[in-house]
Amino acid sequence: MARASLGISNAALTEGSPFTLDEMAQHVCQSLCRDHNIRSIDGIAGYSLGGRVALAMKRLCSPKLDEDSSLMTDNTRLILLGSNPGVLPSESGSIDKDGDSQRLAKNVSLAKSLISSSHRSHLLSESQDTEYLSQFLTKWYGVKALWGDLRGRDSQKYDDMLKKRLRSLGSRRQDIAAVLRGCSSSLTSRDDWKTVVPANTLFVAGELDKKYSGIGRRWEEARGISKYIEVPNAGHALLVEDPKRIASIICGFLNDDIVNNPSLEPESIIMLDAAKSQRKTTTTQRQSHLASSRSHKVGLMEYESFSISIGSNDGSDKKGVIGIGWGDSARAGSLTRREGFIISIASSDGMAVGVGEVSPPKGLHKESIEEAERQLRLIKAFLSSASYDGSFFAEELLSLDGSLSTFVNQITTSAGISKASSAASVKSGLEMALLSVSSQLCGTALPQSLATNYWYRDESRSVPSSSFGQLAINGLITRGSNAMDQRVKTVSFPSIKVKVGHENPKEDAFILIDLMEQPLDKSQKVGLRKVGLRADANRAWSLESAQVFVDEIRRADRSTLYAIEFVEEPLTKQAATEEWTLELQVTALEEFTRSGGPRYALDESLADLAEACGYDFDQISLALRSTFGQQEKLRSGCAAFVLKPALLGLELSMQIAKLAQQEFQINAVFSSSFDSGIGLAYTSILAAVSDNSPFGTDLVKYPHGLGTFTMLCGDTLSPSFESYVNADGMLNVVSLSRALYGLSLDEMSDRLPVYDEVDSSTNESAIASVESESYLAKTSSTSGRDITVAVSLPLPFSDGIASSRFTDLPQMSRWSPWLNSVTYLDTAGLTEWNLNIRGVRFSWKAQSQVLSKPKGIKWESISGLKNRGVVEFEPTSNDSCIMQLKMSIIMPYILVSLFQGMPSVVQDFLQNKLLKWSLEMFRDVVKADLALERGDNELGDALFGAVEGRANALEEALK
Repeated sequence: MARASLGISNAALTEGSPFTLDEMAQHVCQSLCRDHNIRSIDGIAGYSLGGRVALAMKRLCSPKLDEDSSLMTDNTRLILLGSNPGVLPSESGSIDKDGDSQRLAKNVSLAKSLISSSHRSHLLSESQDTEYLSQFLTKWYGVKALWGDLRGRDSQKYDDMLKKRLRSLGSRRQDIAAVLRGCSSSLTSRDDWKTVVPANTLFVAGELDKKYSGIGRRWEEARGISKYIEVPNAGHALLVEDPKRIASIICGFLNDDIVNNPSLEPESIIMLDAAKSQRKTTTTQRQSHLASSRSHKVGLMEYESFSISIGSNDGSDKKGVIGIGWGDSARAGSLTRREGFIISIASSDGMAVGVGEVSPPKGLHKESIEEAERQLRLIKAFLSSASYDGSFFAEELLSLDGSLSTFVNQITTSAGISKASSAASVKSGLEMALLSVSSQLCGTALPQSLATNYWYRDESRSVPSSSFGQLAINGLITRGSNAMDQRVKTVSFPSIKVKVGHENPKEDAFILIDLMEQPLDKSQKVGLRKVGLRADANRAWSLESAQVFVDEIRRADRSTLYAIEFVEEPLTKQAATEEWTLELQVTALEEFTRSGGPRYALDESLADLAEACGYDFDQISLALRSTFGQQEKLRSGCAAFVLKPALLGLELSMQIAKLAQQEFQINAVFSSSFDSGIGLAYTSILAAVSDNSPFGTDLVKYPHGLGTFTMLCGDTLSPSFESYVNADGMLNVVSLSRALYGLSLDEMSDRLPVYDEVDSSTNESAIASVESESYLAKTSSTSGRDITVAVSLPLPFSDGIASSRFTDLPQMSRWSPWLNSVTYLDTAGLTEWNLNIRGVRFSWKAQSQVLSKPKGIKWESISGLKNRGVVEFEPTSNDSCIMQLKMSIIMPYILVSLFQGMPSVVQDFLQNKLLKWSLEMFRDVVKADLALERGDNELGDALFGAVEGRANALEEALK
């Protein structure tokens, strides 16, 4: 009946065949959609194996695996009752492989016993069959560490449970046998815990259930991954022993009332700090939580340069734009390429990695790109040094209360960069990467992490990803263009910004008037484009010139004047006796508005203020309050604060935005300066969080200045930033933030280290050659994680035999026990590889090609773990050859962290253990095969014994 309800035919489970966890999860998902028309799950609870199925469903519905799946999202509440989440971070280095093997063997034996009893049941009386099954269950429920001696504590509940299980077991023996065969822990994913959202996950175990109560505590301790409740005086049979309490716990969790619900008897339930901290309501309580939370450390930092061409403004073959920067730079400056660096920072445990962009354009940033790279080199060297021991709390950095900039300043000053010379672009890039790392450590996408910790940190409110939907962005017409850019024509942006100030004010006015008369795209209905307009003068006009601009628009078409949302910085920099103040600038801008001009927005003035105040928010806020905060100084002409996070910094931008909304009723517009997709992504996330601020619900929300992507001829993101923007100029923030989550340089880059030559004499990082039984090896590293290895070993059989055996890739695990499997995906050499090192699983797909002269094989990964290599068998006689392997690999951050964070330790392990033993085992496996093939069983068995011993030693080293 259970199989039928899930749409599983009896033929799908032949006798003795396994039924895997993923198959069950897939069938449940399909049945919910197909048979019950369920499209979205608000909450799911699973007991024991059911909890593992729920976790597998969450993994299979992950956006990273299935972009279209919405059955289970980040908002789905997950309740796990005594279930195994997999191998937690604290356990990843100590997987009990012997225990796994024994458990699998035991499960297979139990499965066989159940199937055998099913056959015998037709020959036995009902009482005899029941007696056998009772013995089976009595033994099963007799494990005190799991069930807490339920029989002794409550014989009535134990008897009721036994009777119910007897009825089930009597009719479903083959189903249970199939599950035992397919769901042993060694056969299933061990990483399902990674897919959960901490705030939406609850783990429950009985106090007397030593196995799962231990798992619950470890899970909570591993960065507060889950809320954990321990039910007193209960074992594993939670639903039998205390169903009302479990129901209350589930209801309370689903209704956000898990602590205050009286029916929970909170005085008798152990609530660990991870659950308690989410209900704190004061700053003091929050600080107490941080004090008890796990701190984290920054691990390695890397960076790579990028260079992207900038296209024309008007669809011509001309490249580049003019008018980038402020003041005189805006009138004379030009930009044909966008150059900079993408940085990558990992947590010291390798469990989280974030990227950021450092790309200072000339005319906007004071630092040159050369100076930015110099500072990046210093920071990279410092973070990789043993002297660095800085730590941080993820929630604290995400709160954007000054902790982020303080931590960044600690890094830069410790790296030898003075605060005065610290490059704004470098600091903003570090902030990007650190925020991404922190959001992953909290287990939620960056928009949710920021909103939860910034807007609602004193309420411990969880913000769903659905809050961030679509973000309106504006198109851009830069200076010097004769027509609207083709992509601006194609996309119906809700607003278009026009760069003005390079021509005389009348010409600038005509550009805006022409835009109002632009016809709609041919694919749309006939008519004129209904679009908001804004102008950006970059302080190009005097008050008189600005008035000419306004008068010309009013004379030609008054409706155009009404369509202008605001003008960014229309007036030249105001200064009295060479000293500029924000008060002077705003006073002049208010006069412009009172004289009939459109409303204005501040941009350069905010950057000047930040620089004058040393980027200290307390000083900045004093100046802003002095200018905007007093009733008698009401500044009704200011429509928006335009904020550039790449210049001001991400944290400072959000602090200013919050102040403007909360105290001045002025909204923020976040803007980029031809940033690549990485910089645009972070700016858009800040914009989305700001737009969803509880302080800005009644304020006008303007489209944000992110349309510069239309001018870029490439991107650092793949898929590109542009792919997340629809035809109406709306950005899908949720999908974009998912793409950013966990993104590293490895995934962004197509690079692989070359392996043509390995010369330890010219590389300080090279490990000395090792010679053992004619095994020769040289290893070098170009950047710490980029490792190139060349090894060789003489073989006592021909190159033909060696090549034919080695190129049978599915056999690789026979001599490389660290490989779980190698599978051919097609007939053209596409393979899928899976390995396990120190409890961490990796997979990749590779394209391989068998070689003929000399015989061998070469491969290159096309996804996943970055590696490439070649194995050649050089003949030395008719019955011997030399095996030569050359391989390059980019070691993942988490793998480096497992080896004390020392790339040199990884190199030594790779060269002197992993590859050395694998090559020697290949030699002995082939020798053993050849011995058995010619009938020499004694030699073959002896050789296989040696292989097994070496495999056991290697497995121990991999733990």
